[in-house]
Amino acid sequence: MKFAKELQQTLVEEEIPEEWLGAAIQYKLLKKCINNVVAELELLGLESNTLTLLLENKSEDGENIVEVEEKNTTSTNPVIAEYSINKSEHGDLIKPMLKITIDYSEKNYSDDHIMELGLDLKSKIEDLLNKNEDGASTLEDGEKRHTVELKENHELVLSPQSTGKDDDSVRSSKSKSKSKKNEIIIVLNSDAKFFQMLDGELENLDKLKISEEKKLVNEVENIGEVVKTLANPNVAPKKSDLYKWREVFKVYLDSEVFFRYNETSISSSERKAEQIKKNLEEFLTRVKKTGVLTQFKHKKSMNAFNAFVTMNYHLLKVLQFQSINSRAFTKILKKFDKQTSLGIKNSFPKMVSNDHIFMTGASLAQKICFVMQNSLLKLIPQLDDYMCPICCSVAFRPIRLNCGHVFCVTCLVKLKKEQKVNCPLCRYEGAIAMADGSNLDLVRQDLITKYFPLEVKEKMKERDKERYDEVVGKNKCIIQ
Repeated sequence: MKFAKELQQTLVEEEIPEEWLGAAIQYKLLKKCINNVVAELELLGLESNTLTLLLENKSEDGENIVEVEEKNTTSTNPVIAEYSINKSEHGDLIKPMLKITIDYSEKNYSDDHIMELGLDLKSKIEDLLNKNEDGASTLEDGEKRHTVELKENHELVLSPQSTGKDDDSVRSSKSKSKSKKNEIIIVLNSDAKFFQMLDGELENLDKLKISEEKKLVNEVENIGEVVKTLANPNVAPKKSDLYKWREVFKVYLDSEVFFRYNETSISSSERKAEQIKKNLEEFLTRVKKTGVLTQFKHKKSMNAFNAFVTMNYHLLKVLQFQSINSRAFTKILKKFDKQTSLGIKNSFPKMVSNDHIFMTGASLAQKICFVMQNSLLKLIPQLDDYMCPICCSVAFRPIRLNCGHVFCVTCLVKLKKEQKVNCPLCRYEGAIAMADGSNLDLVRQDLITKYFPLEVKEKMKERDKERYDEVVGKNKCIIQ
């Protein structure tokens, strides 16, 4: 399937919002611009069988080579071409330019032969310039093109007003030239139009990204405000949805919807759109299996959950739209190079990269997930983050050793009794022996008491039972 059809089909199948379509890369229109560039090159006599631009190959001095007709081409061809794109002084216009340099210093060619090569190119270009308006060729968009500027050694300027005295002008220029190099500067029209159009579409994508990012941040913050009320830890567990929301967020984090959390590199940990969609579906399936959605004590909790799911799918849509436009951007530059051989697939992105957050800005998924983590998910601490690594239950009365590791006081007392003085995780010498009342993490203790009341209650029951067994022993009282 051709990419133009694939692009259109993807936009329809993924149900991309209609208001976004105006900001999408206009692939078909850009293809027409490329056809116009090819047409202009052919009108100037620069079709492939006359002037093949070998920008992928290099001469011995590292310059790009242009070869003119088979009978005139060898590995030491003195005709060199360079295609460049630059921005105007104010950065609002893109100015592409094709410079053809003819080197008269090549010893393997006579002056007459070099002159023949130069005149061959020059005459083809002048043929177009000397046409009257009625005889001008028309491109696909109906516009007539006579915008060509030719300069040779800053001494001869050939423009649409040229008199046509070719041989005398060039020979006079050559005789005065000290550098023995002539330059022909060709300024096309459709290539500038192509780059300007593509740059404008990147600008539209930037605006859309900024707009949707603001909407997503607002959605996350609004959901966070609702959840903060519904899962208020100061309300009795029987009347609060604290534990229900904790279960929802635990399943969400375990699903790793947008990122793989065990990856060290952010770029490699970020999921692709297809995988994100599968992960979201898996998250919904797992949440339903837990039965938590039917156990909410407040109707607003279900509404907040639906808003949370909608926000995730909103972010997915934006990422899908970004992904397909990134592909379209890469594809259209490759097509430009394939049909013109002008080699801009690397230079154009490099030139405009600093101007567009669509290309170089931080990942939208990374930004929104960061906001989600701080404004929503952190509202309800997860038990895994506050467990004692020894007994694997909540670290009630947490003791932070000098090495930084945290354990519940019960486990540390047991270790002390067993004459174990080093940290059981990092083997920090004397960490347990040096611990005293000042090592009690009061902030952590308050948080655990506030957000894990049921786990703390169970922990205290276990502690009391252990103390009872230590004092009374396992022998039961026998009444005779």
